[in-house]
Amino acid sequence: MAYEGYMLVLFGIVIVIQQSIIYLMFVRIRQLLGELGTIHGRIRMTDTELENLISRVEEFKRGKL
Repeated sequence: MAYEGYMLVLFGIVIVIQQSIIYLMFVRIRQLLGELGTIHGRIRMTDTELENLISRVEEFKRGKL
């Protein structure tokens, strides 16, 4: 009977620790998603910008620049 009580307390503590770790992971995932949104806004490139960049690189390769 005493072992059951100890096991109950032990499993209760383990569950609380697991819930704490899950919450910390959730908070970190939200932070990373926020950072991803700001980075995505900075590196967004349109098709015309990409085509201009490619053409300038090709001109530089040919030595026309």
